[in-house]
Order: sequence, then C-alpha cells, then structure tokens
Amino acid sequence: MIERLALWMALTAILASGSVLEASPNPFPYPEIGDGKPAIKVPLTLVDGVAVDASGEVYISHRSQNRIRKISKDGTITTIAGNGTAGFSGDGGPALDAALNFPAGLCVDKTGNLFVADRNNHRVRRIDTNGIITTVAGNGEPDWTGDDEPAVNASLHFPSDVSCSSGGELYVSDRSNSRIRKIDAQGIITTVVGLGPPDFGGDFGPAQDALLKYPFGIELDKDGNLFIADRGNNRIRKVATDGTITTVAGDGNHFFSGDYGPARRASLAFPTDVASDSQGNLYIADRNNNRIRKVDTFGIITTVMGIGEYEYNGDNEVASETTLHLPFALAMAPDDNLIVVDRSHFRVRKVDLKTGDVKTIAGNGQALFKGDGGPGLGASLKSPSGIVVDNLGNVIFADKQNHRIRRVDSKGMIHSVAGTGKQGNEGDGGPATLATLFLPAEMARDKQGNLYVITPVGRGSLVRKIDLNGKISTIAGMGGHGNEGDGGKAIDAAFSMLKDIAVDKDGNIFLVDYTNRNIRKIDREGKITAVAGQAIDNLPDPEVHINGITVDDVGNVFFSDSGSSKIRKIAPDGSITTFAGNGDFEDSGDGGPAIEAGIRSPGGLQFGPDGSLYIIEETSHRIRRIDGNGTITTVAGRGMPGYSGDGQLAENALLKSPYRMMFDQQGNFYFTDRDNNRIRKVDQNGIITSIAGNENIGWMQDGLEVRITVHNFP
Repeated sequence: MIERLALWMALTAILASGSVLEASPNPFPYPEIGDGKPAIKVPLTLVDGVAVDASGEVYISHRSQNRIRKISKDGTITTIAGNGTAGFSGDGGPALDAALNFPAGLCVDKTGNLFVADRNNHRVRRIDTNGIITTVAGNGEPDWTGDDEPAVNASLHFPSDVSCSSGGELYVSDRSNSRIRKIDAQGIITTVVGLGPPDFGGDFGPAQDALLKYPFGIELDKDGNLFIADRGNNRIRKVATDGTITTVAGDGNHFFSGDYGPARRASLAFPTDVASDSQGNLYIADRNNNRIRKVDTFGIITTVMGIGEYEYNGDNEVASETTLHLPFALAMAPDDNLIVVDRSHFRVRKVDLKTGDVKTIAGNGQALFKGDGGPGLGASLKSPSGIVVDNLGNVIFADKQNHRIRRVDSKGMIHSVAGTGKQGNEGDGGPATLATLFLPAEMARDKQGNLYVITPVGRGSLVRKIDLNGKISTIAGMGGHGNEGDGGKAIDAAFSMLKDIAVDKDGNIFLVDYTNRNIRKIDREGKITAVAGQAIDNLPDPEVHINGITVDDVGNVFFSDSGSSKIRKIAPDGSITTFAGNGDFEDSGDGGPAIEAGIRSPGGLQFGPDGSLYIIEETSHRIRRIDGNGTITTVAGRGMPGYSGDGQLAENALLKSPYRMMFDQQGNFYFTDRDNNRIRKVDQNGIITSIAGNENIGWMQDGLEVRITVHNFP
C-alpha cells in the first residue's frame, strides 16, 4: 500500500504538468545500500544521529534513506529499522517493515531499547530488543500540546534528538517548539525547559521559564544534568538537577574564538550536539566551525578535533589535525571513545580521547549517487550550484555535494563529465572524468567551449579548467589562503572564498572573492590583477558583500552586493555606480524603476539575449529581470520557498534557494533550484519545467523499480 501510494503521488505530480507517462522496468536502480558489508566500504549520505549501546554497538540514523543502521563491533553494517520509504507506518510490527520520515537523534536505554526522533513524522518511536517498533510520543501533528497527558496524544514539532535517563525517563528536543520535553516512566509528557518563543533568556532561573532557539542535540551526564545544544543561540545550556538553567559555553556570536579560556566567553557556530564522558567533560559538535570542542570540569574550552578547514585529509593520529566538514552528531562509547558523525565527509569516525587517534568506522567518503546514463529527472542531485549551457544545448552544472560536474543532453539524459565522486582536487593533466573534485560550485564557459569551475581548498579556493578534450588543469589559486599575487601569474595567486566567476567575450576571467571583498581579473596570458579595488573600498555602504558577477559586451562589470541589497556597475574606467536597488532588504518595486526597487539577497546575475539583466534573489526565492528601460519585474518565483508550478507560468511557481542561471541560444534560461535539488528551465513563453533531479535526492523503495517515460505534447 505504501509503495502504491508513493508512486501514485509521484505520478500525480508529473501528470499535473500535462505529461503522459508509461511504466516500464527501471534499468537505472539505486546501488545497493551495503547491508552485510564492512561499514567503511558503504556510501553514507545525511546521517543525522548516532548512539552507542552498552556493548559498544553503534547505531546511526540514515536520514536520506529513512533507515536506522547498526554498525556491529566486527565492522559490519546492517539495517534494523525503516523500509526506505518516507512516511509513517508499521507500529506494532517489525521495525524493518516500518516507514520513517527523516529520522534524527537516537538513544539507547539501559535495557537495550532504541529510541528515534522521527523528525518529519513529529513523533518519537521505540525499537525494542525484539525488533518491534511503536510510537511513544507524538500524534503526528506539528504543534505544541499535551503536557501532563499521555505522550502519544501530545503534539511535537520536528523533534531533533532524544536522551535516555538511567531512571527510565526520556527527554526530547522539541526543536521547532523551542522546548525540551520529558516523558516519565508512566508515559506522561511535560515541558521541562523553554517557554516556546525562539529567543535567548532565563539564565540562573527555572529552566521552564527560559528561552531556547531551535535546540538540537541533548545529553544527560552521569550526574543527571541535562545539556542542550541551543543552536540558534550559539550556546550550550545546562539544566542542573534542581531545575536551574545556565549557559556553559558560547557567548552568542556565530564565530570561532576562545580556546584555552572560559567556555562562556568563547564563540560557537551553530552547535548541533553534545556528549559527556565518565569524567564529566563535555564535548560539542561546533558544526559551522568544523570542530569538536571540549569543556573540561573547570569550564575551560579547547578544540580536540578539527582545524576549521573542511577538505578531507584522512584519518590522522592526532585528532586536532584532522579535518571535519559540518560535524553533526556525537555519542560517547562505554570506553570513553567519542563517536563523531562527520556528515559532509560522509563518514562516521571514532576518536580515542586518550591517544587522539582517529579512525573511520563507517562510510567510504561518497554519498549514494544515482542517475548517470538515465533520464535527468530520475537522477539524484545534491546542492546543484553553478550552471552553463553549451552551443549544442547541453546543460552543464556543478552537482556540488556529489563532487561532480554533470551534463543533461538535448535528449534529457544525464552523465558526469568531471569528478569521480571522491573528495579532492587531484587529477590535473588527465581526463576530468577520472579527476577528483571538492565541492565544485560556481562555473563559467568561454566562447571556445572551455569550462571553468571554482572549488575550495583548505581556507582558499582554486579555479580549475576543463578543455574541449576533457582534460582538467588548475589555472589559479595555488598560492593558498590570502589576497596576494596581483601583477603575477594567477596560478600563484592566493584567494579566500571565491564566490562567482564570469568570462567576457575576449576570454578574460573575472572572480569574486567574497571574504576579501574584491574582484580580480585573469587575462588571456594568465596574469591576475584587481578590478576597481580602491573604488570598491570607497563605497559608502558599511557592508559590501560581493556575491554574483557578470560582464556585458562593452566591458562593464556588474556585481550583486548582498550586503547593501544593490546591483553595482563597474565601467571600463573603474568608476562604480548603482544600477539597481534602493538599499532596502525587501522585495518591492516590480513594474517600476529598478533603481527604486527593494532587492533582497541578490546573488547570481546573467544577461539575456535582449540585453536585459536577470537577478537571482536566493532568500526571497525569486528571479527578477531589469529590461532595457530600467524597469524591474519578477519572472520566476512567488517569494516563498517550495516546489510547484511545472508546466505553468514561472512567475506563479515556487522555488527554493535558486542559485545560478544561464541562457541557451534560443532564449530559454536554466537555473539551479538548489534546495529543491533540481535543474529547471523557463522557456521563451515563461513556462517552467524541471529537467533534472528531484526534491528528496532521489530515494526509492527497495525492489520498486519503475522507469517513467515522459512524453510532452505541444
């Protein structure tokens, strides 16, 4: 029934676009998920939770697969819950047959029962030692109700974590309610932390009167103190056994600072989980700082793992020299080894806290990947970013978190043209298909057909080139992190965070360095120089954040300034003027002069065939157009995040964080609908369709192999 319902919903969505479909055996199924194999040889994608039982077995919530996996002490991985379908079903039966929906945090109680924060089902579920699954909290409605009543009748809202007490109580991080709830041994639920509005307040008072801001991970230490990763407040909060709440780490700033000083004066950046050892030390997944921090029993904070850079550098003997990429979840093993979900390195890692030794225990460093050789609409994409279109109408895009460059040809079939899926920046001088890429992002193409792509390396950035023969090379950025090299060769230059790239009609390459707040130019001889550096520094706006860039046919450089909410123009003489935007961070002004319009988070820029300038507004989920008369209008997106509208006018569609765009020779434009994991097309009549990808990264029920053939009729 679940399979039929899921398929019916998928078919209904496509039929809504005016297409006819045929079902046939799918020759492009997902690769097997690896059950029964060594866990270190299995690809992992989006692991959200981890727990360890008393015997040392490790459990992970595999969110993108809607499964719970177990890593046995012999290193073998198996699935113990979830049939792979996103949904809710199965209570009272085998957990393997049940449907979960984005499972998140986990904990194991003293009798071996495993509890799961079934996030998008707004429930907490229990898998007992016989493998039977039941719901222990949540009625499935995203709300806040039910205190002092049976927990199964209460409402939760995106629960993100659970923690099991030694006395049989269960604590739940009720994330979107900004509360922590407790379920006692009799199954009655109460709120123990948080008044509800997402904010900060209440330290040194009763925890029930405090304010949290979208809490994530929670942890009970050996003494019964509750620790909370108060993510939105960039703090770790502690609720003592007498119910008093305090901050134990974080000053509220989203930053990295404070090592070797008091933890309360240190800065954290979106902490997502906490764990404690038998000595009372606290460990923090400092996610956006790519570090694990430790707060000792004296309240002093240090970094125990990670150096802030995120390019994978292998398992090292010294944890503090090992890179992490968005560490998300933590668990403490009985022997005081720390288990770390290194989420965007697609690994689970174990740290021996006594020796500092780091070992990968699950994940081969690759995300599960699907679709090459098949229809683009059946492919799995992950954060598609830069995009170009070649002279034959092939759409080429950076599949960022799959570490590949992919192409959708004129027949709608998808292939990888660069990258093996492994993270790295190796392979120069050889075929791009055999090279490694690391988070390829923004892209550009010159009129000869050479492709240029930006990839990070350490704290800097590289520019790599793929020529017409498919050979890859690095052309800029080998100077490391910094802002040096002007007047010399681009290959020796240093960058910080390159954010966009454009090529003019003469083959000059323009680069946006977001962190250094500058634009640099690489000429055809490979020499690098700054563009209007002093003029940019002299802009009157206090916050200048250069985001996107494009160049017109007469050499004017246009850039989006997301800090001041304006579009700027640099003339060939180096002078800068404001081309669009009144400085207000809002969507306003459609139908009027662009210079008087409010523009929100302008990002990618592109000129259309008629000379109109198109602007992508990432956080307002729109694409806007400035015509030759200077009038601004919206051409795609309604201003709300979502996915809808295929087969209809693009201005009525829903987009989700559109990122970059490009036109073909016929005047159609294509854009990366990044957070929908799709490539979408808007034709000359303003009709929007999807040509590649799907919102849920393409997961399908095992054994349900269906190929959809779409026939679009005029």
